[in-house]
Amino acid sequence: MKAIIIGGGIGGIISALTLTHQGIDVELYERADGNPEIGSAVQFTANVTNIFQRIGSLDVVKACGSPVEVRHMREWNTGNIISTNRLGDTIAERELGSPYLVFQRSELLDRLGELLPAGVARYGMRCVNVEQDQDGVRAVFENGHVAQGDVLIGADGIRSTVRRLVFGEVEPVFSGKVAYRGLIPQDELPDFDSYKWTANAWPAPGQFLLQNFAGRACINLSLYRSGQRLEDLDTGHRTAVVSTEEVVAFVKDWEPSAVAWLSKSREFLRWPLFDIEPLKTWTEGRVALLGDAAHATLPFIGQGAGQGAEDASALADALALTPSDPVGALKLYEEFRLPRASRVQLESRARSNYMMLRDPFAINQRNLQWREASKAITGYFGNSVDHWILNYDVSKAFRDHVALKSGNTAA
Repeated sequence: MKAIIIGGGIGGIISALTLTHQGIDVELYERADGNPEIGSAVQFTANVTNIFQRIGSLDVVKACGSPVEVRHMREWNTGNIISTNRLGDTIAERELGSPYLVFQRSELLDRLGELLPAGVARYGMRCVNVEQDQDGVRAVFENGHVAQGDVLIGADGIRSTVRRLVFGEVEPVFSGKVAYRGLIPQDELPDFDSYKWTANAWPAPGQFLLQNFAGRACINLSLYRSGQRLEDLDTGHRTAVVSTEEVVAFVKDWEPSAVAWLSKSREFLRWPLFDIEPLKTWTEGRVALLGDAAHATLPFIGQGAGQGAEDASALADALALTPSDPVGALKLYEEFRLPRASRVQLESRARSNYMMLRDPFAINQRNLQWREASKAITGYFGNSVDHWILNYDVSKAFRDHVALKSGNTAA
């Protein structure tokens, strides 16, 4: 069995790792000349880190991840704490058996890439066509190279070439929200150690600020603004570097510590936020979509990369289960993963609006709910609505799904 992966971001790399772990040959192709990840931070909750634990790579992941222990939700105009959630790796491991970690994206991708066997990943390779028949599937590249395999995985992001070539155009949906993301390296904060390992968030009318770690030596800042229009941005849907002064102006009336955090970043990356409507299918014959190509998701649950990792685990398990029937294996992967990933997409949309409410009465009600949840639940789960995300073992869930199918078939 040989799998061709198009896309060398987090989803593609994790897919290569899980497939390799199952003894499946892999070739990975990335259009960029090197590490394609841009942005600031990414988080892996316990439902994701347990995947790395299973394939024997958790120590590598833990070495570059930050074990944030506490997150405070604060009032944007006073700084008073609304609620406190216990998140950290020790709590998560005690309750769920696997840690909660945050990373700097590019560092994480570098470390994961180092786990791949030599020669698996090839960069500067732009896919221009996908062909398949009963004997296999082929990816054709701009430089004339042709890769052949039994299955092809499109892990090439929200504007996926594989998805367009095989499934047709799927237009990304602008959320009306824009993120401004900044980083503060450790050497620019003399009191860096005093912030370990605490995160803060400020929900404000139409805006939301998160201060968190990005790996072990960097602090991440993400300011989200709702009610935005693409036509008002000089670069349209593309990302752009903007000045710190521009971003600080958005929070000039906020409490001092929030303004101070934003002022510490040298610059910000302005990032219009898109997702896609839930798809009805991710597979076509020997081709399957994975990660953002299948279910691009807004970042307000912190499960974008995590859902790609769950895809990768399930895909590898399905192909290992029925190696003589790759088309059937991909269909099994799709029927197992699509409902959960689609639910996360829609929940992320709803959460994005909930975090940036504008109506004062609705804000007071939300904050009251957060306060009461913080008092009632002291463990890693925080708000109980997240149990279905965090307390999830994708490998066990896949085995249960297969067993249920077999039982129904037998019946």
